[in-house]
Amino acid sequence: MVFPPDPPASGASASGKENSSLEAGLAALKQGNYKDAIAHLEAVCQIQQNQNAIYKAQMGLVVAYERSGNVLGAIALCKTLSKSSSRPVKEWADRTLADFVKRYPEEGTARQEGSGEDNQTSQSKDTGFVPFNPTAQVSSSRPKVPVSPPSSSLKDRNSSLSSPSSPSKQGNKENQPEIRSQISQKFDSASSPGFVPLDKATKPSRGAEEKVASRQSSDPEKKKAEKSLDYKPGWKQAGRAQKWQRLPVKTGFLFDLSQLWGVQAVTAIVLLISTFWAIDTILKFAVKTGRDLLIKLRIIYIGEDYYNDPMRLVPIASAIALIALIAASPWLMDGLLKAYHNLKPLPTATLSERSPEAVRVLQRFTREQRLPSPTLFVLPNSAPLALTYGNLRRTARIVVTQGLLDRLADDEIATIYAEQLGHIVYWDFALMSLGVLVAQVPYTFYWRVSQLGDLSPNSFLRLIAGAIAALSYGIYWLFRWPLLWLSRARIYYSDRISCEVTGNPNGLSRAILKMAIGIAKDIEQQGQTSNLLESFELLTTVGYRQAMSLGSLYAHTPLEPLLAWDCVNPHRRWLAINNSHPPMGERLQILARYANFWKLETELNLTYQSSVTLQNSKFFLQGSPYFGVFMGLALGGIFWFIGGISSLMRFRPLDWMWGDPSIIYGCLLIGISIGILLRIDSFFPDMKPLSVKKEAVLADLLTNPVALPADSQPIYLEGKLLGRPGVSNWLCQDLILQTATGLVKLHFFSWFGPIGNLLPRSPRPSDLVNRPISATGWFRRGVTPWIDLDSLRTQGGKTSQSAHPVWSTILAIAAALWGAYIIFKGGA
Repeated sequence: MVFPPDPPASGASASGKENSSLEAGLAALKQGNYKDAIAHLEAVCQIQQNQNAIYKAQMGLVVAYERSGNVLGAIALCKTLSKSSSRPVKEWADRTLADFVKRYPEEGTARQEGSGEDNQTSQSKDTGFVPFNPTAQVSSSRPKVPVSPPSSSLKDRNSSLSSPSSPSKQGNKENQPEIRSQISQKFDSASSPGFVPLDKATKPSRGAEEKVASRQSSDPEKKKAEKSLDYKPGWKQAGRAQKWQRLPVKTGFLFDLSQLWGVQAVTAIVLLISTFWAIDTILKFAVKTGRDLLIKLRIIYIGEDYYNDPMRLVPIASAIALIALIAASPWLMDGLLKAYHNLKPLPTATLSERSPEAVRVLQRFTREQRLPSPTLFVLPNSAPLALTYGNLRRTARIVVTQGLLDRLADDEIATIYAEQLGHIVYWDFALMSLGVLVAQVPYTFYWRVSQLGDLSPNSFLRLIAGAIAALSYGIYWLFRWPLLWLSRARIYYSDRISCEVTGNPNGLSRAILKMAIGIAKDIEQQGQTSNLLESFELLTTVGYRQAMSLGSLYAHTPLEPLLAWDCVNPHRRWLAINNSHPPMGERLQILARYANFWKLETELNLTYQSSVTLQNSKFFLQGSPYFGVFMGLALGGIFWFIGGISSLMRFRPLDWMWGDPSIIYGCLLIGISIGILLRIDSFFPDMKPLSVKKEAVLADLLTNPVALPADSQPIYLEGKLLGRPGVSNWLCQDLILQTATGLVKLHFFSWFGPIGNLLPRSPRPSDLVNRPISATGWFRRGVTPWIDLDSLRTQGGKTSQSAHPVWSTILAIAAALWGAYIIFKGGA
C-alpha cells in the first residue's frame, strides 16, 4: 500500500480530539477490532479538517469494511478514492479495487484497471500503525472460511455502521445519526457538502516518496507485521466422504497390526516385570522393617527355620497383588477420577444432545464388531480431553471432558469417540490402563505431599516435603518410560480406524487441532499445568506438551509452517523418543493422505516436498551423549582385546584387562562423559548481551524444518511466567513462558542439576510464577520446543540464574572420574 501524501505545509492542523479518534481507530484496526475501528474512523471523516488524516481514515475504512464482511462498502469507498487526482491514493485505490473485483466478482462490476505491485508498507509516525494491503494473502496456502457475502444494499449497510463505544471520542450522542448520514453521503459522492475532495490534496514531493520507499524496502519486520495482521484464524471446513472404501495398507503409513502387537508384547513384558519388581520391593521393605521392629520389641525372636521366614512368601504375595491390581484396575481408576477430578456418568441421551453422530457411531460400531457398549463418563474440566481405560472389552470406559463437548462440533466429537473405540478393538487400552494406574501412585503421593509442604510454616518440614515430592515425581517419570513406545505407536492405528468408521479425516484433523488449542487455553487460564493434564497424558488423544506451543500460536500465525518440522525433518521420530505422542504434523499429514485417497479437499495443506536432508554431523552432535555409550563399548572392547593379546603373550602388567567387566562399566561412563563434553560448546554458545537484546518472535523460531535441538540459538523473551507455585515445582518441571504470541516450555538447572534445584536458594523459579519476567537462554527445536534458561529476571530486578552448562560440565567430569575409579578398582 502506498502511504497517503504528507499534509501541506500550511493549513488547518488536527485538534487533539481528532488525532485521538484517528489514533484509536488505527490502533483498533491493527488489533483486528474492526467494529471499533469503523466507528472511530467514520467519526474522523466527519470532524477532521486535515486532508492527510482523512486519507488515512478512509484507507483504514476500506480495510475494516472488507474484513468485517461489508464488501460493498469497501468497494464503494475504493471507487471514491480512485477518482482522486492524488497519484499515490489513486494507484492504491485502483489496485485494491481490481483485487476486490477479482476476489468478489458477485459484489462489483468488471474494471479494466492496471494492476500494480502491492508489496509496499509504511508506518504512521504518530500512532505506530502500519497501513497494509487489505488484499494481501496469508503466507500460508491454507484457505480460510470465507465471509458470507453481504446481501443488503450499500445504503442499508452505511445506515447500520457501528458507533464508538465512548461518546467522548465522537461527540454528543444526539449528533450520531446525522454524522452517520453525512458519512454515508460522502462515500456515495466526493462532492457532498462538508467533504474535502481528494483531488485537491497536494501531491507528495519526490523526496517524500523516496523516503517512504526507502523505509518500506529496508524494514522486513514491517512486512512480517503486515502478514501477521493479514492472517485471520479460521477453519476451511473441508468435507467428508459420503461413500468410502477401506484404506489400502500402504496409505498414510504402513498398516501392519503385527507391529502393534509386537510393541504391545514388549511393553507388556517390561511393564509386568517393573510392576512386579516395584510391588516386591515394597513388600520386602515392609516385611523386613516390621520383622526387625518386632524383634527389637522382643515380640518375636530370630529363627533360622526357613519355613518360618516370612520373606520367602513375598514373591508369591507380589504375584497375587499384581493379578489383583490388573483385575481391579477399572474400578481403581474410577475411584481415583471420582475422588480428585469429579468423574460423572454421561448418559447417552445427554451425549446425543451434543453429538447425535457420536451416539450413532458407538451403536453401529459395537453392533458390527459385536462389542459390549463401553461405559461413558464425563469430567467437568475445561481442557478438551478424551481417554479410554479398562482391563477387558466389557469393562472399557470412555471418558471425555466438558471442554471437549463444548469446543468440538458434532462430527468432530464423533471422530474422537471412534478413535477411542480403536483403542478397545486393538486391546492397547488394557496395558496403558495398568501402566497409568501404577504411575498414579507416586504421582498422587507427589502432589499431596507438595500440598502439605506448602501448608507447613516450618522451613525444615517444607524441605523434607520437597525431597519426598521430588523422589515421588522421579519414580512417576520412571514408570512412564515403559509406556512411551506403545503410547506413540497406538495413535496411528486409532486415527486410522476413526477415519474408516466415520469417513471424516478432515473432521478428525479439526478435532485434534481444537483440542490442542483448548489445552493451551486451559494452561493459560489456570496459570499452570493441571494435575489431570500431566498425570493422564499417556491416555489422552493429544499430549499437552506438544499442544502447548502449537495451540497457543494458532491465533497469531498459520499452522502449516509450524507443522513443517513435524512432517519433513528426517530425525523427528528419534527426537520423539521421550514424548508420549507422535509428532502432530506427521499425524495430521497422514490424515490428509486419507482425505486425498477418498478425493476430498484437505483441511490443512501439508503437501511438503520430500524430507530435507541434514548433515550427519549435526545429528551426531545432538546425540553425542547417547553415542558415547557405543564409544565406551568400543573402547572397552579395545582394552579387552589388548588384555587378551597380553594374556597370550604372558605380559602380566596388562593381561588383567582380559574379561574384566569393570573395564566395560568404566568405559561406558567415560564414553558418556566424552559425548557430553563434545557438544557443550555448540550446545551453549556464549550469551552475549548484543545477541539477545532484541526480543525473539516465537513463531519465527518454529518454522525452520531442518532445525535440531543442537542448533542453539541465544534468545531473549519477555512475558509472564506460568507454572505450579511452591513445593510442587521445586524441581522446576512446570515452568512455562507466556509471551505475547504463545507459550513455550522452560528448562531450569542449578549447578548440581535437578537435585540442586531442591537446595535453598533465593529466589527459586517457582517463587516468580505469575509475574512478568524477561528470560534469556538457548532455544531448542524438537517435537516439543523448549528453552534452556540462562536467567529469569523480574521487572523489580530479582534474578534467578540457571547453570545448565555448568551442570553438564560437572556431570561429564563426574562420569569420567567415576569410570576411571571403577577401572582402577577392577584392576587392583
